[in-house]
Amino acid sequence: MDSASDWAAKVEGKNCPFDMPRTGISSSLVPVHKMSISTLFLERIQTYRGHCVLIFDSRHVTRIDELESEEWRLLSEDILNAEKALIEVLRPDHINIASLGLVVPHLHWHLIPRYIGDPRWGGPIWTTAPDEMEKVYLPEVEYVTLAGKIRSELVGADS
Repeated sequence: MDSASDWAAKVEGKNCPFDMPRTGISSSLVPVHKMSISTLFLERIQTYRGHCVLIFDSRHVTRIDELESEEWRLLSEDILNAEKALIEVLRPDHINIASLGLVVPHLHWHLIPRYIGDPRWGGPIWTTAPDEMEKVYLPEVEYVTLAGKIRSELVGADS
């Protein structure tokens, strides 16, 4: 658990893994596509097939109230376009979108395709400690293929 001073340092952006140039995140995230004001990444843990993270690029902020109106408009469009791409590529039964920021307090959104019969269908995916959750990893070629399909859908939507 973080102390108040540890948390304050994280909120200020000290050693934030989501600040540019984002070195060292490849062990947990696979780049998908640079969008208007954010970048979409595929989570390496694929218990929920297609789980992505959309990270705000412009600067270190922790909450949407820290954004300028135009930044929020662009980020909202990025979230919507990412969701549409995931729905088109994966055809989930539903999709959850969440911004928590308690582990990494840098504005980002989880886009989590949900499927009837998935391990937490009918509830949130975060009901246990992270180390207690089921973890599904894919062969590297599957990350590349899935990221490519999502990217193609996003690029096609931009045209």
